[in-house]
Order: sequence, then C-alpha cells, then structure tokens
Amino acid sequence: MSSETASEAEGHYLAVELHQAGVPVSYLSSLLRVLQAALREVALTNVQTRAQFSSRPQPVLVMPEVSRDKALVLSFSFVHPIDGTAMDSLSFSTFDSFLDHLGKFIAGLPQPGLWGGAARRSPQEPFESDLDRRMDQVYVELRRTSKVVLRFQARSLEIEGDQMVIM
Repeated sequence: MSSETASEAEGHYLAVELHQAGVPVSYLSSLLRVLQAALREVALTNVQTRAQFSSRPQPVLVMPEVSRDKALVLSFSFVHPIDGTAMDSLSFSTFDSFLDHLGKFIAGLPQPGLWGGAARRSPQEPFESDLDRRMDQVYVELRRTSKVVLRFQARSLEIEGDQMVIM
C-alpha cells in the first residue's frame, strides 16, 4: 500500500457494518469464521483468483480497520502472506464476486409471504455447490443481528430482518 492514499486503499476493502448496540463476542467470532470461509470459497471458484490460492503460503484475509460510530464497521482486505503488502486485485475480484454470489443466493431463496423478504431454505434441501453452502452460512450469521450492511466500492447489500436491499 506504499504509494496508495488511504481513500484509494479503502476502495479495495469489504466493509461489514453491524448496526447493533452491543455485539456479542461469540457472534463476532462466528461471523468472522463463516465470512473468512465464504470469501476463500469465492476466491477458489473464481478463475481470476483461483491460482493465488493454489500454492502455500496462501493470501491472508486481514482486518486493516475496525471503527465504531453508529455501527461497528469491520473492513477486510487480502494481503501477501510473507511481506504483508496489499493484494488489491485479489481483494477487488473476490469481494465483487462475493457480493454478486450473496445477492443472487438471497434473491433465490423462497419468499414466505407476498411482501416478505427471503426465508431460510429447507435444511433437507441439498446445496447445489459448496459456494451455495457457504452463502447460506453467511446469510444465517448476518440475520442474527438486527441490521447489517456490506459495502464494497459503490455497491452495498443491506439486510434488516428478512428484508434485503441491493444498491
């Protein structure tokens, strides 16, 4: 990140805003585990990013920034495992694809009522892919808080209760 300004670097962060007064540590721990696994699965299924995870050591997902104003905001990016330099191309491709997959997954869930948002899928229904299983796990965790907003560049995905808004 040597030649980038802070605002340019933020363009490569995935921000997760948790709009909850007190965030339980157990929830945060679970969310971080599920989110890390989902982002890695997205990177492994993406032709543009798969090769970067084929050798060891693999890229590292870090939280370069955590802030609290009206919401607890967790920012994520990928860095090189040895020298810690930002891997902007990997972060961009992975986070962009992640929001695409999560939005499509939620939009494809059954709707419980005429004006209701997405319902949980049936536990007996098999997943079409490991990526869908990961998206389901992320959705379950995100719904455990009253309101969450995921932001990447000019895009956002907001979940409040069973309602979802994609911008």
